[in-house]
Amino acid sequence: MAQGSQFNPAAMKKLLEGIQNDLKTLSSESKKKHVEVKESAETIQLKLRTISAKNENLITGLIPASSEIIQPFVLGCATKNPKIVQLSLSCVQKLVSHEAISTAAAEAIINMLWSLMEAGMEELKLLQTAILLITTNCVVQHDSLAKALVLCFRLHFTKDSTTINTAAATIKQLVSIVFDRVIAEDKLPTNEPLPEMDAGELKAGSRTPPTSLKPCAGDAYLLFQDLCQLVNADQPFWLLGMTEMTRTFGLELLESVLKTYPTIFQKYPEFSFMLKERVCPLVIKLFSPSLKYRQGVPPPPSPAPVEKPFYPIVMRLLRIVSNLIKNYYLLLVTECEIFLSLLVKFLDAEKPLWQRCLALEVMHKLCVDPELVKNFVISYDMKPHSTKIFRDIIDSLGAFIQSRFMNPPGGPAAQSGLKAQDIQGTPPALVAGLPVGGGVSPQPAFMYRGVWIPLVMNIPQGQTKPIFLEMLDKIDPPPVLEGYGVTVAFHCLLELGKSVQILITGDNSENKKEQIKTEDSQDNSDEQKDDVESKLQNSLIDSSWCGMLAALSLLLDASTDEAATESILKCQESYASLCGQLRLNTPRDAFITALCKGSLPPHYTLTVLNTQNNGSSGQKTALSRSPSQDLQVAGTEAMERSHVVAVGTALPTASLPAGAHQGPVMLTAKNIQCMRALLSLAHCRGDMLGSAWHLVLTTLQHLVWILGLKPSNGGSLKIGQQLNESSSTVITTAVMADLQVLSAMLSRLFESSQYLDDVALHHLIDALCKLSTESMELAYSNREPSLFAVAKLLETGLVNLSRVEVLWKPVTAHLLEVSFSY
Repeated sequence: MAQGSQFNPAAMKKLLEGIQNDLKTLSSESKKKHVEVKESAETIQLKLRTISAKNENLITGLIPASSEIIQPFVLGCATKNPKIVQLSLSCVQKLVSHEAISTAAAEAIINMLWSLMEAGMEELKLLQTAILLITTNCVVQHDSLAKALVLCFRLHFTKDSTTINTAAATIKQLVSIVFDRVIAEDKLPTNEPLPEMDAGELKAGSRTPPTSLKPCAGDAYLLFQDLCQLVNADQPFWLLGMTEMTRTFGLELLESVLKTYPTIFQKYPEFSFMLKERVCPLVIKLFSPSLKYRQGVPPPPSPAPVEKPFYPIVMRLLRIVSNLIKNYYLLLVTECEIFLSLLVKFLDAEKPLWQRCLALEVMHKLCVDPELVKNFVISYDMKPHSTKIFRDIIDSLGAFIQSRFMNPPGGPAAQSGLKAQDIQGTPPALVAGLPVGGGVSPQPAFMYRGVWIPLVMNIPQGQTKPIFLEMLDKIDPPPVLEGYGVTVAFHCLLELGKSVQILITGDNSENKKEQIKTEDSQDNSDEQKDDVESKLQNSLIDSSWCGMLAALSLLLDASTDEAATESILKCQESYASLCGQLRLNTPRDAFITALCKGSLPPHYTLTVLNTQNNGSSGQKTALSRSPSQDLQVAGTEAMERSHVVAVGTALPTASLPAGAHQGPVMLTAKNIQCMRALLSLAHCRGDMLGSAWHLVLTTLQHLVWILGLKPSNGGSLKIGQQLNESSSTVITTAVMADLQVLSAMLSRLFESSQYLDDVALHHLIDALCKLSTESMELAYSNREPSLFAVAKLLETGLVNLSRVEVLWKPVTAHLLEVSFSY
């Protein structure tokens, strides 16, 4: 009830009349069998008239006398007569809602409710009264509060489903109120000094709160302490009278508090202590069955059988872990290392698929938070003897995706008796990469080595809605939708890529804040900050690039969906750009090589790309295509993933004998999509390509040759007479328009060289000269050379005439060498 209504004469008059009427009715109902109730009701009627006459504000007069005023109703409830009990409870609720109850009266009411609870009477009304008592104001505290909470817990474990559900909702609300009081208490001014926290006192556990806490904070502490006790199957200290408690419900309450009140745990060392000493060990202990259980693997000989993980417990534990990492990371750096390592282990192939999907959903919640990713790298990956958590997360995501494509026959999943469709999907009928049949629309999917895995949903950035983490009503693990795990893992990788990009490039608001800080600080401090920032950026790449490249390369190879392919390419472009920005040439070249390979047919041999792959042998190759894989199968599968848009001849290279590429080569829509990504990267970030220009230009030269684009005046590439009837190049109508766009993109790439600095321009000129030299070597062996490099040298030279002194020497020296040699 609003505070102002206490002084509203009309409201006060109505309250007084209501209580008087209730007392008359109570007196009438009890006059035959319950004389003591009748007499008490009549006495209180007289007392109320006196209070009303003496007090202008009725509530002010009622509160001191409330212990007496409620006596008729307490006696009425003691009769256990249903009609009298209902009437008594209704009148008590009126007094409570008008805040006309003292602390002593509230204690008497709770004892009255307890008696009715033990008698199994009016259970819903008891819950209503309890919640009114605790929510209306703060008269119920300490032991009375504990008793009211226990009463509700006891009602949660009755046999009536309505009572059970109402009690559950009531308990959740009351737990929130207990913690809301702490926040309200903090806002009240106080001059009383409190003693320091005593860690020894906290470790022992007690039914009295720590002396270092204020009253409401003390109640909240005791409640949280006992929730931990109950979940651990120990006896509570404060919630005396508890007879039953389910671990699932206890975990839900713990999670609710941890999620809603992080400020309390961060402000009070007593609560932080409980997080470290009670919650974290409890969670780790309860995870034990999930860690020991290995699906499909016979348990080792042991007197105690290995306990299977129980879905409702594992799911709730992971919800708590998610909250601990997101909200309390800085308090629990060591503990979070354990939790993150557990998440990685939960992705092992020997774990049940539902458990792996739960871990993936938690990982996704973490991946979308760049600040958390930064903390992981600083706290773990950058420390010399610490677990490389960020690296392990990315590697585990890649390994999970790989395991779904390459589940070996007779492996753990097969031994566990799972159906075939749980292992791999069955694609719809495909023609040129598109499903066919009545009313069939193309379904986004991945396909690799005969395994088809659908993409089951789209997760917008930061808006993921986990499925398994939200199934609080399920006891048995629900069936896993085909492709769900790979879809979530795929989005985790994309979100991690975005987080890395944000942390390295930053956003405008962060840059402004840093700028202000920098201006206010000393020069040596700035240098230290820059050094720390540089180390962090390098560690972000160093920990992630190998696993990210391997996983993205597999997904790019397997993708049958244009949108999914685009997301993968953007992530690869971003990594190549970031590596170039940080002058990390090995990972930069590895990502550029991946884009180059994606642009070319699957069995196309380019020595420069293979050499580059070997050069970066530090990266993980677990996910790359096996060299012994049948090339014909690879080509067929590539065409199933994406329709063929061009058929042409391979460009001869000096490193291969004549006739090595006799047959036609085919480009798919995905190859063209990769080519666009490569052109985009070179156009936007040509300043950081350095020696990698040679990789990019070699690939573009081969693609231009296959597509039948030939140089024209000024060095641009045109479609024309070469695509005639006698030409060996076949271009589909679908891509004919794209050729004009690609030709324009190629011209813009070299036109934009005028914006490169002198060093970057030198790298470009050097790569073109090297490419031209390789082409001329073909001419010496009477094979038709590509004039791509010469044409683009011309195009580059023309747009850079304003600084001709930069390029004159290398270009003229090359042209003279070629002319004299030829």
